[in-house]
Amino acid sequence: MSRFLPLARRSCPLDNRSRGLCAAATGIALCLAVATPAADQNGAMRELVGRHLVLLTDLPPSTEVDELPAVFDRAVPQWADYFQVDPQRVDGWQLRGYLMFDRERFRAAGRLPDDLPPFQHGYQRGDELWLNEQPTAYYRRHLLLHEGTHGFMNAFLGGCGPPWYMEGVAELLATHRWQTQRLELGYFPRSKEEVPYWGRIKIIQNERAAGRTMTLAEVLRYDHQAHQQLAPYAWCWAAAALLDGDPRFQARFRNLRHDVGDRSPEFSQRFLERFRDDAPQLLEQWQLMAAEIDYGYDVARAAIEYQPARPLPAEGATIELRADRGWQSTGLVLEPSAAYRLAASGRYQVADQPRSWWCEPQGVTIQYVQGRPLGMLLAAVREEPPLPHTTSLASPQPVGREAALRPERAGVLFLRINEHPRGLADNAGTLRVLVTRSAERPSAATDPD
Repeated sequence: MSRFLPLARRSCPLDNRSRGLCAAATGIALCLAVATPAADQNGAMRELVGRHLVLLTDLPPSTEVDELPAVFDRAVPQWADYFQVDPQRVDGWQLRGYLMFDRERFRAAGRLPDDLPPFQHGYQRGDELWLNEQPTAYYRRHLLLHEGTHGFMNAFLGGCGPPWYMEGVAELLATHRWQTQRLELGYFPRSKEEVPYWGRIKIIQNERAAGRTMTLAEVLRYDHQAHQQLAPYAWCWAAAALLDGDPRFQARFRNLRHDVGDRSPEFSQRFLERFRDDAPQLLEQWQLMAAEIDYGYDVARAAIEYQPARPLPAEGATIELRADRGWQSTGLVLEPSAAYRLAASGRYQVADQPRSWWCEPQGVTIQYVQGRPLGMLLAAVREEPPLPHTTSLASPQPVGREAALRPERAGVLFLRINEHPRGLADNAGTLRVLVTRSAERPSAATDPD
């Protein structure tokens, strides 16, 4: 429901005409026209009232604006569930928000305090939040949910933790899908069209291309000034998406909610202590995700599967490989400069729309991934101990039906089929790979049919 509230009237040079907003933050020049709200009766603003949010805005009536309290109300029980807060505690909780097209109008009305720090998009303090108008309905909702996550955590957890966790979790739970009045938080977008103006994946891809890939340790060291730029939001979101989406890490990550009152470096030290036993796996998974991230990245299915290391038996070994998972360890230790033969067989599914697409180890040329046929068998020898900043899994070798390997360093053999991480869910079936030691010199991988 909405109400009109009278405010002190002041002139605005943008009244009754359109204004262009330029958004270069996503790495793409994006200019969208945003209609300037016409002055309403006596300079009144509208108050939109929901159960958990009262929102004051100078934007004109529209479905996308007027439904924001309903969006917020649907988020509250999901926040309570995620942070394991008793729903009865949040029953009467409410924030007051300000969605501003003309900031000076709110300042003149005493709704934008002078002691707030400068902010480009949004800010939350106490039982209030402030939002600058955004070029798209999606990003407007995202911003409301981001600041709402801060408000919920402050109210019921007693804090939000250090910058990487505070912003990472807020970004994780603000990235959403809103369809037919249903809200899904923590959604991993499948395309840029689903999340116009969000741009986090594009930022990471651009940073990686520029040689500025962040290590996980660097993300954990972000200070309170870092988030004046957008790139840290993208990296913190990626860290939270990995830690929350990977079944090996999720429980430990979510248990950090007990420590969010501590914003000191000790918070991150305790976090790292929880991962002491599998820290190399966490760091390697981060390297791989940073190298491959794209829309629809399936964090759970792309999780690297490890096996205890063992020598290759004299007679060789046969490995069964799943088509619906990412890198899978064979456990087999290959020696440097020795020659090995890999021979693969089997038939498996690599897509189910518009019909099932069947594939064999040489791959199918209906689609190419990283310049190679979809479904082609790939191999990588992961060094032991693994390299600290560059995983060999990001630079695989083609195998196809048959190929030979001569590792430069000792390491464990890993296998996977050539597939986008976003495309693993509709795969099915297995293939078999025979690994033997060979006296022959390596030859090129078999060309695909």
